[in-house]
Amino acid sequence: MPSAQPDQFDRFDPALFGLWQDRPRYEADFQMEDGELIGEVRTVLEVKSADALPSPADQLRQILNDMTVEMREQFSTFRKMRESAAAALTDGDEAAQKLARADVKAATDAMSLIVRTLEKVDSLQRQLARDREIEAERLADEGGYEEAVREVDGLIWQRAQEMFEKRCVALGIDPGKRCSEGGDQPQPTDTG
Repeated sequence: MPSAQPDQFDRFDPALFGLWQDRPRYEADFQMEDGELIGEVRTVLEVKSADALPSPADQLRQILNDMTVEMREQFSTFRKMRESAAAALTDGDEAAQKLARADVKAATDAMSLIVRTLEKVDSLQRQLARDREIEAERLADEGGYEEAVREVDGLIWQRAQEMFEKRCVALGIDPGKRCSEGGDQPQPTDTG
């Protein structure tokens, strides 16, 4: 009588294929304990973006997550089916053993297909994550140079204004008053 041999599915854990988040979360277990503060924050913050429809990429990510959950459950079901069929291989008559061998083969084939599907879903999720990162970098780079130029111009203007005001105060001039309004302006003295 053939006995059930341990195979690659005995060591396979479908929990390795997890759900993908929209953004990586590094503190997934962090819980805010101040319930009163949570309520206050929710009344103050605007949640307009919560009503927005998810993007097609986010919808696809969610579909793939749903498929992952379903496939993991099916894998567990087929694993149990194969184990019960393997137990029937040693008991019963020849017809029952033949049926049990067919069940073991069908369950094994289904598990193999589920593993390949989970691998493909994981590959698609990884590609979606890479695409999101590339898009975020592209958007950051697009406006990056112009934004940097504007920021440097603003810093130069701010520093020039500060220097102007210091110089005016040192000369006894009101920096907020225009030259044409003040009449005679004090002339700088030659201290050299």
